[in-house]
Amino acid sequence: MSGNETTTTNTAGSGSSVGIQAEWVHNSTVYMVSSDDPPEQKYQVGVNYLDNGVPLRAREWIDEAIARDYDGAEVRFHWALALLSKRSYRELSADERGLLGELPDHIATYPDSEWTRALEALCELLGHLDVPDPDPAPVLEKLRSLPFRQREKIVRHCDLVLTSGVKDSLWAENRRTAGRGQRAGNRENRVWAYFQPEPIPPRAQYPDPNGATPQHWLRAVLASALLAGSLGILGWILLQRPTAISVIAYSMTLAVGALAARTGFEWRYRTQRLRAKEREYAGEVAAHAAPGSGFANQVDHDFQYYAHKYAPKGVDRSVWLADTRGIRAALRNEVVELYRENRIQVGRVRWLIRHLIQDVQRQWSKNILFSYRQQYRTPLSTRAWCLSALVVGVLAACAVVDAAVRTAPLSALASVFIAVITGRVVTFRWCYILGERRRFAEEDQEHARKMEARQTAYQRWKDKLAATCPTEEEMETWLECDRVLLVDEALRHYRLAWRDITAHTIVRTPAKSCKRARVNGGPWRYSKYDLQLFLITAEGVRELAKQLDVEHGTFHGNERGHFRFDAVSSLRVVESGDSKYTLELTLSNGPSRTIEVTEPERKFEPASPDEPGLSRISLDATGFTHALHVLEGISAEGKAWIQRDTAATQRSNPVPFGIESAA
Repeated sequence: MSGNETTTTNTAGSGSSVGIQAEWVHNSTVYMVSSDDPPEQKYQVGVNYLDNGVPLRAREWIDEAIARDYDGAEVRFHWALALLSKRSYRELSADERGLLGELPDHIATYPDSEWTRALEALCELLGHLDVPDPDPAPVLEKLRSLPFRQREKIVRHCDLVLTSGVKDSLWAENRRTAGRGQRAGNRENRVWAYFQPEPIPPRAQYPDPNGATPQHWLRAVLASALLAGSLGILGWILLQRPTAISVIAYSMTLAVGALAARTGFEWRYRTQRLRAKEREYAGEVAAHAAPGSGFANQVDHDFQYYAHKYAPKGVDRSVWLADTRGIRAALRNEVVELYRENRIQVGRVRWLIRHLIQDVQRQWSKNILFSYRQQYRTPLSTRAWCLSALVVGVLAACAVVDAAVRTAPLSALASVFIAVITGRVVTFRWCYILGERRRFAEEDQEHARKMEARQTAYQRWKDKLAATCPTEEEMETWLECDRVLLVDEALRHYRLAWRDITAHTIVRTPAKSCKRARVNGGPWRYSKYDLQLFLITAEGVRELAKQLDVEHGTFHGNERGHFRFDAVSSLRVVESGDSKYTLELTLSNGPSRTIEVTEPERKFEPASPDEPGLSRISLDATGFTHALHVLEGISAEGKAWIQRDTAATQRSNPVPFGIESAA
């Protein structure tokens, strides 16, 4: 490879993956527009793209609005900024320069307004660049007389076009503005919400359906009819030779039998429900919770994390964890069963996990976590009445059988036999039917209570996200402030002024183990960036690399370097697919630098068939095009790229306003 070679290949480089912890696409209409919408709506979407750091898409929509006769000073102002944003003047095509040169003709047709004056100031600023050693005072006075909104837009989007004289004059103000704005708007307590996934609506496990089928009812009714018939025959036999003792015994048998059945059912039902609850909360985690089992394992991790985070204060944590182990396992299994679907991220159900653990903590602190034990404990009086009724019933039944056998032995014995058999069937059948009916009613009420509580927690979390989440414009403004402060740190460290900087560029790439999110139609934004700043001077290149924590607005790490132009051996651009780029900058006197620009797609990334230009939008937002232009220029021509006289270019492609081709 020759010393000045610049190559582009489609071979994926090794180690080019960047880990993403979480990702999400927020529903928003800030970029939503269709071909049938009126031109003013397309223009507004274009302005949104420009304000949020995507000038490429901004130019497309503003151009379309202008093509449909939606024009004016404000429209042309934003159109010009979209053309200049994140580009040096030499990156503009001849046609684009010609269009800029037509702006004064358009201004003459617009009525006086703040946007007309802003457009005039922009034209004067561009025309000022062609004057040798110009005095920036008149232009700066015109610029500073503008309202803050227009002035800030010009300074921000024309950053790569301005010459050193004007930039020096504006830099102090720009730096102060960035210092104030970096943490404005409660940034540290709001950015986290941007990277939160859309919470999935609440669900709760439905109760098992009532197990009493028509067959159960039919058998119970038939058995009840046979039992009633056999008891009726016994009563008829006793009436053949009635005595006071036999009549009283028969009546008592029926009465205490009903009492024994009622209390026995209550006793049996409570016992069964208590055992079922104890089994449910026995602390057994479902088999699919094995380590590495994907969604289930992540849910298990989150349950453990929040169990430690929300442990009651002032108590032994081991006691809390041991007491709640079973209930937490049951809730964990429920969440896995309810939400274990393809492409469901655990982040979408984290709000529910947090709510469940907090609810368990609240109940544990109030000593009502195991209230079901009290609810289903059989009262002593119920047991006593049941046992007493059984004893009395057996004695009374013996007296009835004895009296009936003395009167009609065969009929009495047959009736007793049928009554015993059918009585057993009736008891078990009706206990099952009534128990299932009662269980389903209780669990249905419990399901409704859970859904109400979870819906409340879900809405509360959604409201908090909506109130906290920053807008696209706020996110871009904070990133712009970070960029300015990074440049300021490099200038102070290397003791350089803006007049010493011929060109500069920042390669902004996602850091490893970061989160990412975007709104519909917008670029990906990351919770952490690796920033690599290149300051190009007449003598060489200064380099500063740091990691930016977007959530807190802080820089971490500090890697600096510098090299001469003749030390650059080559720049290799590794392109794989539409959204994977790697820059390999090779130096003759040191190791090569590998810069990851984008990361591979993640399996959880929502499909976006309606956004075919997503990779272009994301690259445009990072300033990749300008970075590639600068680095390729240095790699191909070295110092000659900086010192190249542009007179020939100006003669072949006249520059409007007399603008020199500054990087």
